[in-house]
Amino acid sequence: MARLYAQICTLVFLVVGVGGLAAGNAGPQYAQGGGNVGSLILHLTWARDVLDIALLAVFAYVGFVARRGPGRILTGAAGLVLFALAIAGFLVGDDAHATKGFLGLHFTTALNLLDLVVGVLAILAALGTVEDPEPAQRSVLRG
Repeated sequence: MARLYAQICTLVFLVVGVGGLAAGNAGPQYAQGGGNVGSLILHLTWARDVLDIALLAVFAYVGFVARRGPGRILTGAAGLVLFALAIAGFLVGDDAHATKGFLGLHFTTALNLLDLVVGVLAILAALGTVEDPEPAQRSVLRG
C-alpha cells in the first residue's frame, strides 16, 4: 500500500514542486505576496519548493526503488513531516501580504489542507502495508 501511495504522491509532488518553481517566490516585496497560481493564494517560497522537491525524491524512491520495509518507514516519516507542517500551518497561519511565516515557509489554507490530507494518508498507507510472512523453514528430513 505504501508503494502505490508513494507512486501517486510522486505525481502530486512533481506538479507541486515544479509548479512552485514556476510560480515564483512570495515575500513582502510583492503587493499580493507572489508565489500564487491564478486567483489561488499559495505564497510559495523557495524553501517550500525545496521541501516539495525533497518529498518528491522520497516518494519516488519509495514508489519505484525501495523494498517494502524501508518504504513503509520512509512513507510514514514523510507523512509525519507533512502532518507536522499542517499543524504548524494552522497555528501560525498567513495573511494576504505574505508577511507572516516561519522558517521561510508561508502557511496558506490550501497548503495546510494539502499537507494534512497527504500526511494523514501517508501515515495510514505506511501502517496499512502488510509485510509478507517469512517462509517456513523446510526440514531436510521432511522435504
